Amino acid sequence: MNFPPMMTEGSSRAFKLASSLPEVGWEPVVIAFHSVSGPEIEQLPFDVHYVGQEVSLSDHDAEQMFRFVHGLPQRKRAFPKFGKTRLKTGTWKNGWEKKARAVAGQVLLDNPDVEMIYAQAPPFSPHRLALELSGKHSLPVVFDCIGSFAADKLEMTVMHSGHCVVMPSRDLKELFLRKYREELSHGDISIVKNCFDPKALQTVGVKQDAGALMRWVFHIEMAEDGDLKRFFSGLSTFTQSSHAGREKLSFVFTGAGSVAVGRYLKKYGLEDFVEAHHVCSQREELELCMRADVYCLVLGRAEGHEVFVPERLYDVLGMSTSLAGVLPEGLSRQLILGVGGRAASIGSSDDIADFLQDTLYLWRSKQLPVVSDVVARDYHIQSAVQEFLREMAARLPLF
Repeated sequence: MNFPPMMTEGSSRAFKLASSLPEVGWEPVVIAFHSVSGPEIEQLPFDVHYVGQEVSLSDHDAEQMFRFVHGLPQRKRAFPKFGKTRLKTGTWKNGWEKKARAVAGQVLLDNPDVEMIYAQAPPFSPHRLALELSGKHSLPVVFDCIGSFAADKLEMTVMHSGHCVVMPSRDLKELFLRKYREELSHGDISIVKNCFDPKALQTVGVKQDAGALMRWVFHIEMAEDGDLKRFFSGLSTFTQSSHAGREKLSFVFTGAGSVAVGRYLKKYGLEDFVEAHHVCSQREELELCMRADVYCLVLGRAEGHEVFVPERLYDVLGMSTSLAGVLPEGLSRQLILGVGGRAASIGSSDDIADFLQDTLYLWRSKQLPVVSDVVARDYHIQSAVQEFLREMAARLPLF
């Protein structure tokens, strides 16, 4: 998983859960991927044992680091080789996995009071390693499945292992139940939902009034060329309207999919609108979201989009920000509409332009809805932690 400077999909969830445990008397010990060093890196509230190499923020440009922390392909020789594979976040094989096994084994030997293992997938390597360590050290496991993924021969072994299996949403659970209709029951999978941590948001800062400038954060995920072309065509039409201009609008692009937006910004002449891109620091991204008037999820139609919700969206629920989405039907759209946000289809550039224009009108008339504190309370970290502790207690009777 990627710990600071950026909490990406999966690591954000794991970090929040791990950070909450000391308050209830548990001491987490984390095994993570390559470490990142630099002046922006904050002290973690628990011990982390890094398996790979240390990468310095000062040694690589913003795009290289953005690709690294998001586990995206790097251009050749951007980073040194590690074991038998070139260093890149998300690669769980060959030299890395061998070393992970050794590090995990040593951590358990050095900490004989460890009572439970937590492992997250996809990819499957952490689950495979957790299953192996569980058998060797007689420890229960919490297997966390955070997204849909292709069938793997280990999948049913994990599901029928007798250990705890959790997922972040009922929709994802139902997907697995349909996939293995004859082999799984509702009791085989529990739900520990995603959440926001108000303590983490309090350290970021407060929203500042930008006056006549309307700030947008566009979080892009699972968007292929057709999706991006329609979105940026609609965005271009919106900016060229008589009611918008470079002095009135500010754009930030976040999410793993934003690495591909550069050529569209150039093609449509939108570069001057961009306040920040290739954001590699969690703190910086949260600050940009906090300052935004609108946080808009741009979600494409790649496989698995129906049950995908970016973890950053849950952080934004605690910011009293207006939520929007340009996306297909699915769980993300349901969540945005369910908390009072607004949405448009990703399928039509004209509809996207109209939607963005309507949002601008609402903002100017001070009628743009924001997520209320009452609604946000359902996504507070306390409820997620209680669900997590409940599952731990069921496997540890003396807890």
